[in-house]
Amino acid sequence: MKKVLVALTGLMLFSSTALASPLTDYSQGKASVDLTWRNTENSISDVTIAFPPYDKKYNLDAGITLGLGNNFAVQYRNFEPESASTGFVWFGVTYPDTAKFTFNEYNLLYKLDKNISVFTGLVTAKGKNVYAGSSDTKNFWQFGVVGSAPIADKTTLWGSMGTGADLFNWEAGVSYEFSPGWEFNVNYRTIQSKKLHWPPYPTDLNAEGLGFGVTYKFK
Repeated sequence: MKKVLVALTGLMLFSSTALASPLTDYSQGKASVDLTWRNTENSISDVTIAFPPYDKKYNLDAGITLGLGNNFAVQYRNFEPESASTGFVWFGVTYPDTAKFTFNEYNLLYKLDKNISVFTGLVTAKGKNVYAGSSDTKNFWQFGVVGSAPIADKTTLWGSMGTGADLFNWEAGVSYEFSPGWEFNVNYRTIQSKKLHWPPYPTDLNAEGLGFGVTYKFK
């Protein structure tokens, strides 16, 4: 809980004029598309064991935000990180395995000022690997905050954090506007979902990694 409060406080300290990624103009018809190529490390744990992390692999992390007017916007995000094939040793025998997670977000955002927005929404999570099959899809409700602040000409620091029961969804990065409407992003993201029904035990999923991407904002 202290980590959550510190992160929220840090985001709320952003001030001044926003130039940033993510979208800050929620006027009707305004929109942005975010595409990030993320070098993701997946890990799985349950009440009996925390398995070693799977080997990293680049995956697409995508989202679209649409302004509704009156300081409201809607957002959809999709992230399906799949690990590289990883060898796990069990009683002296190496077994290759891969893990794929599927996260979908459906958020409603409200802009408090030029730099701060709050949001709430539904997150769905599902896990799959070679030997254990698939977990059930679990729904989570998250509440969060998005903040941004310029740190140099055409360069913006930004962050987003959502949290809920058994969910932690955090991202921070820097964007640079290299052409009107276009921004290059470098960011880091962690998403943790806990207690998915994956027999025989409730299972936790964690995906995190550094990403490089572009944002296009429709004028």
